Amino acid sequence: MDQDPIASPVSHDLPDDALGGFDGPMHIAGEPGVHEPHHRQSRSLDQGLANSAHPDDIDPRAVDPHAIDPTVDHNAQYEAHPYEPPAQSMSRPASSSGTGERHLNGEASRESNGADRNTRNHVVIKVGMVGDAQIGKTSLMVKYVEGSWDEDYIQTLGVNFMEKTISIRNTEITFSIWDLGGQREFVNMLPLVCNDAVAILFMFDLTRKSTLNSIKEWYRQGRGFNKTAIPILVGTKYDHFVNFPREDQEEISNQAKRFAKAMRAALIFSSTSHSINVQKIFKIVLSKAFDLKCTIPEIENVGEPLLLYQSV
Repeated sequence: MDQDPIASPVSHDLPDDALGGFDGPMHIAGEPGVHEPHHRQSRSLDQGLANSAHPDDIDPRAVDPHAIDPTVDHNAQYEAHPYEPPAQSMSRPASSSGTGERHLNGEASRESNGADRNTRNHVVIKVGMVGDAQIGKTSLMVKYVEGSWDEDYIQTLGVNFMEKTISIRNTEITFSIWDLGGQREFVNMLPLVCNDAVAILFMFDLTRKSTLNSIKEWYRQGRGFNKTAIPILVGTKYDHFVNFPREDQEEISNQAKRFAKAMRAALIFSSTSHSINVQKIFKIVLSKAFDLKCTIPEIENVGEPLLLYQSV
């Protein structure tokens, strides 16, 4: 299927086999003088927004507990991954090795031999993905892990789970990605996604303001299970959003900036179909988890895919 060109300047991802803007040594737990992934203490979104009141911001007293119940297409269903976590899925570095390796340049996976296990570090980083239904959580996960994209909507029933292993210097890093279905009946599975996560992606659809409004409740609930995970606010479907009238883009972008500031979260606008900022989301997670210097340029102008992370 041909893709419509995007009129606005966009920021395309670096190739998977590129280091992608990291400076400095890669520090892994278990080595002398190094540390585990860094977690920042998050705060209440209500508390953050209280200092920057705006008519578009949500009154915390008026939050609807059923706000995360959008209409879904029940004709398309996705059979979710079993809910129990895999044996080696961890949120902190471990000195063990996986059974295979997925190269960043897209080569086929290969079995790790004994020498690899003795010479390479292995780190597993759990990343949770939460947000309303039909916003593109599963699509972004599949795009990052498999490099593919399907425009047909597939409903996630419960929790979906995928892994991708990349290689940086002498270290294998496995992203263990947990995707929660956005329907209300799956909220009781939120602990599976949030507990022990190094980072949580709070996701919304840029073309539906209601999904951004729902972030407040998702953040409140997610933070209740994990107060130390790195928060990332991700807006999806930028390829459609860029065609909105300028004033609509400004309204959504400014509200997203206020929410990200209150959450002390990075803010990233992305497009799965056009491969905009998909790789960069996980590179920024990695840089924040290990205090790596990240040289990916920020984008802060309305009309471009926002990428703001350095001040949080």
